[in-house]
Amino acid sequence: MIMRRPLSWLAVALLASASPTFAQPVQPPVANATGNDTKFYAGLSDVAIAKRVQAVIDRYKARPEFVGLSVAVARGDHLIVDEGVGIADLEWKAPADASTVMRIGSVTKQFTAAAIMKLHEQGRIGLDDSIARYLPDFDTEGHTVTIRQLLTHTSGIPNYTSQPAFFARQAPLDLSDKELLASIKGVPFDFEPGTKWLYSNTNFYLLGMIVAKVSGMSYADYMQQTFFDPLGLTHTRYGATAPIIPRRAQGYSYDFATKRHRNAAPLSMNVPGAAGALISTAGDLLRWQIALTGGRAVSPASYRQMIDSSVPTGRGDSKYGFGLGIDKLDGHQVVSHNGGINGFNSMLSYVPDLGLRVAVISNCEVMLSDLIGNDIFAVLTSDKPLPPLRATPMPGGEAYLRKLIADQANGTIDYSTMLQPMADVVRAHPAQAMFKAWGAITKVTYLATGLTGLDVYRVDFDSGASMIFNIALTPDGKLAGMIFMPANPANAP
Repeated sequence: MIMRRPLSWLAVALLASASPTFAQPVQPPVANATGNDTKFYAGLSDVAIAKRVQAVIDRYKARPEFVGLSVAVARGDHLIVDEGVGIADLEWKAPADASTVMRIGSVTKQFTAAAIMKLHEQGRIGLDDSIARYLPDFDTEGHTVTIRQLLTHTSGIPNYTSQPAFFARQAPLDLSDKELLASIKGVPFDFEPGTKWLYSNTNFYLLGMIVAKVSGMSYADYMQQTFFDPLGLTHTRYGATAPIIPRRAQGYSYDFATKRHRNAAPLSMNVPGAAGALISTAGDLLRWQIALTGGRAVSPASYRQMIDSSVPTGRGDSKYGFGLGIDKLDGHQVVSHNGGINGFNSMLSYVPDLGLRVAVISNCEVMLSDLIGNDIFAVLTSDKPLPPLRATPMPGGEAYLRKLIADQANGTIDYSTMLQPMADVVRAHPAQAMFKAWGAITKVTYLATGLTGLDVYRVDFDSGASMIFNIALTPDGKLAGMIFMPANPANAP
């Protein structure tokens, strides 16, 4: 959950999920297998696994965006890798280790779902109960919304983190439940409950309120007493801002223009709530997953229901259960979730057939845990070497960018040079006046290629404006993704 949205007028990344959003949907691992994954993985010793994981870590430590990572890998219930690397706090140069705690964002959702299932086991919550039974003051605009629909993102309730100016004006504030939910008051439902799937942080924020209402204690206290203490998750807790939390890492963004890290944008941890406010380590995330899948967090029947209740997301084989994403990888089921929150991102995945578990947390927004986790899966399921990370711009990128800027300013956009979803977004966000006001291009400078595959350019104009463009082109030269923002965000409107 929760990553701050960059200041941009058009923000889309269809190739590589590059546009930071307050909530990140599930992204299953990407295979690098040769077809003999089961045999290859089974033949690896613990020492070989650790060595291969270290090679992946070293691959990303060499990147300029890198700050710190928490990484854990397990086979079955046995942790093989559990470590922190890099820096936990750049200002103090404090090193990260296995006990360094980081925000996990939307990975929080499976913890919240387990809390609902625990209360369901006790007969205190019915999954098909109307939420009006527990939250009578929440306006459903005449719709009937069930607990189950909140758990599976099929409620149609609008996402509070997607509302205009939410990040700039509300995210830094210590909002009460009532104040936060006021951001969606009067906003129409996205669809009739139960008819579609759409990721919405509001669903899980409301579930946290229900946990508090039914249990008679705060969400944070309930999670601590019900799960974290009994399961020995000593590095996992609600990541409230005010308490002194030992070994808490700081989170960062990275500016490709200046090649410098920045402290993450401020965020009150009241805001993510049960949708994304937990902090943990990669090792604790695997200990949690082992407990969840092993019948110690919730009953085996409850965990089975969390998986079997999944609904299609409309993205290939991808389904969404109760706070868990379910997909396929080379014929194997993958249970996973990721998260993005100011300064951090995370991933937690499990391939039951292989008994392979991977968790990664990063304390830099653009050092993506998903990509690191994908590479770990790849090197453990195949002897095929990883392709090198691209460090040069896509051919034709600068020429395309120059033409696109000119076309935007002139109002002569060629939508045939874009992937259809990208073209739809450009049409929906007319920006001719803004592009025209910048004037003629005086200089285009390639800065870097981000881990998401977007090439980063600085464009200077004769008006004195300077912009940063992140663009992704398909192999046949069509625009697949673009984010643009002022070169100096401090001076942005």
